[in-house]
Amino acid sequence: MKWENRAIAKIFNSNVLNSIARGDFSYLESLHEQKKIDINGLSLSDFYEKTYEHLAKNYKNEYLYKNLIIKKILLGRHSLNTATMLSEFRVGLKKADCVILNGKSTCYEIKTDYDSLIRLEEQLDSYLQLFDEVYVVCSASHLQSVLNIASPCVGILVLNELNRFTQIRKASKRTQPLNRSLLIQSLRQEEYKQLAEILVNDKINLPNTLIYKECLSIVEKYNDEYFLNTKFIEILKKTRKNNDRLIKSLPESLANAAISYRFSKKEADNLIEYFKKGEPIYVLSDFKREVK
Repeated sequence: MKWENRAIAKIFNSNVLNSIARGDFSYLESLHEQKKIDINGLSLSDFYEKTYEHLAKNYKNEYLYKNLIIKKILLGRHSLNTATMLSEFRVGLKKADCVILNGKSTCYEIKTDYDSLIRLEEQLDSYLQLFDEVYVVCSASHLQSVLNIASPCVGILVLNELNRFTQIRKASKRTQPLNRSLLIQSLRQEEYKQLAEILVNDKINLPNTLIYKECLSIVEKYNDEYFLNTKFIEILKKTRKNNDRLIKSLPESLANAAISYRFSKKEADNLIEYFKKGEPIYVLSDFKREVK
């Protein structure tokens, strides 16, 4: 059954959703033909919601965890007007599962029942050098091991059987100095260039090959860490703003997809059209022809 759940869960991955956005429903059709799912009689939106409910009970994977973080923290405590969520955010050679930016940066590292904890200590070590607060979000089966691995300043949330988060420990605000090199490495060129220009209040006009070194030097020498961190957060919120139209237009089960995956404007528009249709899906090929 686990294999079937894995196959069904793929309807939420980027490849399948990008295919649907281009009018290709072949993966859903193949699952239907193999009798792993029953499509007929449901709208596309209802089908995704029903499948999500099944997976929420039987297959709590990383996608589900992220979707719940969006629902309960990003949208539950904050709003899309004041906060931004980054998915798979680069931190040196690592990638943080979720980072929520509002007035501060909060990192959420996810460890499901299907994840190993082998790299957790080194992951947390990197994240604690960059983010204001760091949490591990884990299953109950990992709790004791996470308590043993994570330093006391790391917060811990456990996902319970009812798909609610229980706070085991609140994260402490970062006290160690901000790692300037790690900060620069986490940004795109246009972002760290903008940051450096704000810090020196001047334009940087250098060849591309010299920009990184110059910006790193500016950031490393800058004295006001609070201002630096504030601008780091502000720039990321502006340059990586979530697509609130897509998030609000798709079913709740696809909130993570709307944030974590890249869709062109045309693909996003097509997804919105497909998912707002209320009629039952009997023949997918007929359904998909209606959206140009």
